[in-house]
Amino acid sequence: MFNLLRISGKYTDEEIFKICVISIFHDIGAYKVAERDKLLNADMESPLNHAVYGALFIKKFSPLSKHYNVVLSHHFTMDYYKKLNVEILSYEGLMLSFADYVDRLSLNNIKIDYNKIEKYYLKEHFDLFKKADEKYKFLNKLSDGTYVNELEVFFEKRVITEEKVISYSKMIAYAIDFRSESTVIHTITVEAISEQLARLCGFSEEKISLIKICALLHDIGKISIPVEILEKPGKLTDEEFEIMKNHSKIGYNILSELNMNEIRDIATLHHEKLDGSGYPFGLKDEKITKEMRIVSIGDIVSALIGSRSYKQGFSKTKIVSILTEMVENNKIDKDIVDLFIHNYEYIIDEAMKQCRDTMDKYLNIKNEYRELMKIYT
Repeated sequence: MFNLLRISGKYTDEEIFKICVISIFHDIGAYKVAERDKLLNADMESPLNHAVYGALFIKKFSPLSKHYNVVLSHHFTMDYYKKLNVEILSYEGLMLSFADYVDRLSLNNIKIDYNKIEKYYLKEHFDLFKKADEKYKFLNKLSDGTYVNELEVFFEKRVITEEKVISYSKMIAYAIDFRSESTVIHTITVEAISEQLARLCGFSEEKISLIKICALLHDIGKISIPVEILEKPGKLTDEEFEIMKNHSKIGYNILSELNMNEIRDIATLHHEKLDGSGYPFGLKDEKITKEMRIVSIGDIVSALIGSRSYKQGFSKTKIVSILTEMVENNKIDKDIVDLFIHNYEYIIDEAMKQCRDTMDKYLNIKNEYRELMKIYT
């Protein structure tokens, strides 16, 4: 997409940036439907369900909601588009459909079927493709992986506000949690509790924003955990728990690759304990910063107040008792726990409000999905 957009000469760098971000998330809807085995089938009679889910994700949970129809369009071929002739489909979405097709062929070492391209895709996009490859040699870069460096250079030049950083962090967090309603609620609760604790600790607004971002990304490693474990309606087996624990190290490695060390540590080391009994590294005492301790307590409280199919959320009395015992056993920070207990009602009320707002959007996705599918099927 990056090369098709820039060779066209029609887009500013800011527009290219936004469309490329959307393109990265174009298959997010596949988390909601079991259709990955169908992705190589370009000549379908109707758009894939996941394209509709993905479009609604962009619309509801991203700072790029105005461009949701790019994802909506990415499994529409020209053959289908002509049959339906719906105005909601976008030119860039049809370009993404073409780019997606070429990429899938490249990944599977399948030669391009030029007859299929002529039938299903815009000739203009194919012409851009040839022109871009002649100038940028991007097919070679796809093969050897150097396209990643090229994209990194482009993205690193973009200057975005702190507010946008938080918005994009939420987008990433929601993308990870899109498979599971319970993890959506958990993440938002951790963010809300961590924010309030950071304020009570007297952190600057800049530091509070950092902690919010870290709380949103604290379970980024769960992207690799099977949804059957994430959503299991009962206690995990020892083997399943060991698999679940891997999310901390996986998240740590993901953020290490992005050179986000401060965010990495605050976000992914929330299972470390002051006595060294935590994971993944067994850190203790001063090695666990105050910011890390805040997100850790936010994570614990969120798990305690959360309801699952196999348990109700705990009462205030029970939660206070558990936290107090953890303090006595030198697991978590006493001062932060005291702040939480003394401000319990306010902090929990704020967390519940944010959860309600998010879950309203989540449920609206299901309703809008049904309405859109009536149009396209």
